[in-house]
Amino acid sequence: MQKLQLEQKLTQRLSGQQIQFIKLLQVPTVALNDYILKEVTANPLLEEGKEVEQQEESVLAAEPFVQDFSYDRPADLNKKIYKIEGHTSRDLWTPAVVSLQEKLKDQLHLLHLSKVGYIIGEHLIGSLDQDGYLQCDLEVVVQDLHVLHYLELSLEEVEEILTAIQRLDPPGIAARNLQECLSIQLQGQDQKDPAIQLAQRVLSNCFEAFTKKHYDAIVKKLGLTDTALLKEALAHIARLNPRPGRHHNGIDDTNDYLMPDFIIVENQGRLTAELVHYPVHKPRYNKKYLTMLEAYEHKPKQDLASQEMVSFLKKKLEHAKWFMEALSQRSQTLLKTMEAIVELQYAFFVEGEETDRLKPMVLQHVADKVGMDTSTISRIVNQKSVQAKFGVYPLKFFFSEGVRTATGEDISNKVVKNRILELINSEDKQNPYSDERMVALLAEEGYHLARRTVTKYREQLQLPVARLRKGLI
Repeated sequence: MQKLQLEQKLTQRLSGQQIQFIKLLQVPTVALNDYILKEVTANPLLEEGKEVEQQEESVLAAEPFVQDFSYDRPADLNKKIYKIEGHTSRDLWTPAVVSLQEKLKDQLHLLHLSKVGYIIGEHLIGSLDQDGYLQCDLEVVVQDLHVLHYLELSLEEVEEILTAIQRLDPPGIAARNLQECLSIQLQGQDQKDPAIQLAQRVLSNCFEAFTKKHYDAIVKKLGLTDTALLKEALAHIARLNPRPGRHHNGIDDTNDYLMPDFIIVENQGRLTAELVHYPVHKPRYNKKYLTMLEAYEHKPKQDLASQEMVSFLKKKLEHAKWFMEALSQRSQTLLKTMEAIVELQYAFFVEGEETDRLKPMVLQHVADKVGMDTSTISRIVNQKSVQAKFGVYPLKFFFSEGVRTATGEDISNKVVKNRILELINSEDKQNPYSDERMVALLAEEGYHLARRTVTKYREQLQLPVARLRKGLI
């Protein structure tokens, strides 16, 4: 006989407005237009405002958000006090470009997914980086889907949708690493071709040896006797695209072009952070439906149809209010976050990356300044970029761990990585530097690092070991 038990659980559920806000934080400014249009289309209580009316009714034309920071300039920058001023937006017209995410979402309809499957698919596609990779763990995806859509999902369910997306165009899309990316592309080629079959075996069983060009190890492990076939297999792999998202995003290896969400302007010793304002649909409340709602509510006696209509319109009005408020909060929150980054990286924005001015900075540093949690800051900086006087930078560029120099100064590990790259670019290719030699050279410049740290940084730069650099031009 089963016993009935009362159990009390404390669970945290986000409000509709909080969910709307979280979603908007993740949207890059250049993609905001499509997001707003989708919301306006789905909600009859919203409509696109006309240009002449946007000053009165559009949330995007609200009073300028201005927040001043006063802080000491670093000691080596004359110890003066400066301010960062926040302004709402700067108009920037850009050519129409269909993003990789938009192309993939168009293809998503061809998979005939369930409603939940489509939600998962859209979230996965929205999480891809500009190279077309899924960098976040699926466990994080499951958590986000639970927070944003109240979906209780298993890893297997999410991975099933991911596998389906990986069959879309371009080949190799939505891979979690380079090995998976190349393998997916080979799966779309002639599986009866012996060279293709061998290429798959190389990637599956000898990927590390392949990346290090240890061809003797590959021959031994796979028990090969036909080296000509191995050369053909390696040639197939060499023709694959390691960054399938870049071409489809209008980006190539020689011309990285980012659409800035922010612009940093320096004027008489003051840095101004401005939120870029791309041409967007201007949402406003639909007066027709507001009048209809008011009329139904004042009916002396409502029939069932009228009651249902009032309930429907009230619900849509509530969602419209959430959306309008979330749009306003988005602008303010993005601007506050950018201002905090500028304050923390002030010297970089004044003098540029060539002066090694980038400071160590992690998500917690920004979170502490703006009074938010790190997960919110992570959503804000994802797929966002800033136009400074030295170029356009992804916001993630400014985040790095620290390295302590001989003088006790903490600098960004990006500075050390750049120095390692400079050393390798200038080395004698007939006698390239070993990692141990670079440790000694860096120590002479005040960077005291362990050999394993130098090795890690070199590998993160995707640079081979010394013996594989020998003779390269």
